[in-house]
Amino acid sequence: MEYNKKKVYTEEHVAFVRDLVEKGSEVTPATRLMCEKFNLTFDDTIGRSFRNKMQKSGVTNNVVTIEDTDVFKEAQNKQHDTSKQRFLISWAQSETAVHKGFLKNMEAYAEHIDAEILICAGRYRSPTSLSASKSLEAKEKNTNTWDKSVLPYLDANRHNIHKHLVVLSDVKIQPTASNPLSSLNGLTKAESCIVGSPRVHLKSLPVLDGYPNKLLLTTGAVTVENYTDSKIGKLGCFHHQLGFIIVELDGDDFHIRQVVADTKGDFYDLIYRLKDGVCLNNEKGIEAIVLGDLHLPEENKEAVIVSLQMLQKFKPRHVIIHDIIDNGAISHHEKRNPFQLLRRENDGSNSLQKELDYMIDWFRDKTEYNFIIPNANHNDFIDRWLQNEDWRKENNKSLYLEFANITAKGLAPKGIIAYLLEKEYPNIKCLSVDESYKVLDFELSVHGNTGASGSRGSAIQFKNLNVRLITAHTHSSSRMDNHLCAGTLTKLRMGYNIGMSSWIASNVVIYPDGKASHIHIVNNKYTTLF
Repeated sequence: MEYNKKKVYTEEHVAFVRDLVEKGSEVTPATRLMCEKFNLTFDDTIGRSFRNKMQKSGVTNNVVTIEDTDVFKEAQNKQHDTSKQRFLISWAQSETAVHKGFLKNMEAYAEHIDAEILICAGRYRSPTSLSASKSLEAKEKNTNTWDKSVLPYLDANRHNIHKHLVVLSDVKIQPTASNPLSSLNGLTKAESCIVGSPRVHLKSLPVLDGYPNKLLLTTGAVTVENYTDSKIGKLGCFHHQLGFIIVELDGDDFHIRQVVADTKGDFYDLIYRLKDGVCLNNEKGIEAIVLGDLHLPEENKEAVIVSLQMLQKFKPRHVIIHDIIDNGAISHHEKRNPFQLLRRENDGSNSLQKELDYMIDWFRDKTEYNFIIPNANHNDFIDRWLQNEDWRKENNKSLYLEFANITAKGLAPKGIIAYLLEKEYPNIKCLSVDESYKVLDFELSVHGNTGASGSRGSAIQFKNLNVRLITAHTHSSSRMDNHLCAGTLTKLRMGYNIGMSSWIASNVVIYPDGKASHIHIVNNKYTTLF
C-alpha cells in the first residue's frame, strides 16, 4: 500500500496509533510504526496530521506550546541591565542551531565595549521546516526550545532602554514576513523601536518639527537559516541575515546601527573588525561611503563637518555624493510663487553664479578623495531650465546663454553641473544617466528619483530590483533587504517639507566584506566609541 496523496487515513491506521499512544507511546514514533506496518511513507505532513487527530480526540494533550515552557516564561521576565550604556540586540529562532562563530564574535564585541546582549526569542511553528523533523519528539517532551548558548541572553520582554527607544522583544513577528515593520508605526508612540527579525529593515518615520527622530529597525539573526521548502520559506531563507543592532546611549540622545555579518560570522562596525572571536582594529578602513544629499549651499554645516570627520577616520576609497547643489536660484518649483522670487531677489539668493561658485569652492580643499557624483534631479535643474524657459524672461541671462551655447555644441553630455565640476577637478567623476558604478556588488549610480520605465522611484521598486542598491533622494533613511537609502546632509527644514518630516542626517558605509550600514548623525555625533 502506498501513501494516499489525498491524506485520507483509514480507521485501522488511526486505531493502530491510538492504541500505541494509550499504552504510553508518543504520537510521532507511534505514527512511524504505523507507516512501517502499513507500508506508508512517513513525512512531516502525515506526522502532523496524526498529532492533530490524537489531540482533537483527547487521546493526548502532551504537546506543550513553546510559550508554556519555563525557558520562554523566564525570557518574558527578562530585565535589561540599567547600568549598561551599550546594547547588542539580535534574534534567535526556536529549535534552530545558533551560528557559533557569529555569537562568539558578538560576545567578544560586547566584552570589548562593555555592552549587554539581548536576543529576541523568535518562534516559527512549521513542522515542515528543515530541522523541525529532528525535534518533533523533543517538542512533545517539552525538552527542545532555543539553543542553549543563547539562553543567558534570551528575551521576550519589552524594554525602555532609553527615553526615546524601546526594544519590543515581546512582539512576535513571523520570520518569513516580507515587511516585518508594517503596522508598527504607532505602537511605541514617539519612541523609536527595535523588533526581532532575521531580515534587516529600517525606516525613518515622519515627526513634527522639534520632536526627536523616530526610527523602526529590525535586528537580523544569530541563528542559521531554518525554513520550509515552500515559496515563502525559500524567500525567507534568501533574505535571512546574520546581524544585530548596536545601541549606544548618550545622555538625551542615542546612536544606533545595524551590523551584518558574513557567512563565517565575522563583521565590521566603524573602526572595529570582529574575527574568530577577537576584536581587532579595522586597518582596512571602509570601501565606500554614500553621503546624504548635500544641496549646496543649503547644507547642514554641522552634519557636513561630522561627515568629513568620517572621511578622515574611515578613509573610504569611494565617496558618493548625491544632489551636490540645490540650484534654488533657478528652481522650477518656485516659478509660480512671486513672493519667494521676491525674497530671493532681496537677499541675493537668485544668483545662480553664487551657487555655482560656492559648489566649486567647496571641493577646493578635498581633492584627496575619490568623489563620484551620480546623475540627480537637483543637479539637472540647470539643464531643465535651459530646455523649458525663455532666457529673455529670466534672471541669470548671461549664464543661460553661456550654458545654452555649451549644451548646443554637445560639450556637456552629462549635464552642465558635470561639465563644470570635471573641468575644474579632473579627478571628480560625474555619472551620466544610466551609467553604472559598482562597489563590492553594490550599485551606487542610482539617485532614487526615477523608478521603472521613468516612473517615480520608490523603496519597493528598488527592493525588488535584481541588484544590491544604495540610493538617496528621499532625505530619509530606509533599508529593505538589499536596498538602502541614505538620509540627508541638508538643513532638516528647507521650506518645502512643512508639517511632519522623516528627514534625518545619515550616510551609508560599505565595509571591506561587502556589508553596508547606516550611520546617523545626532546632535553632531554618531558614536560614543571614540
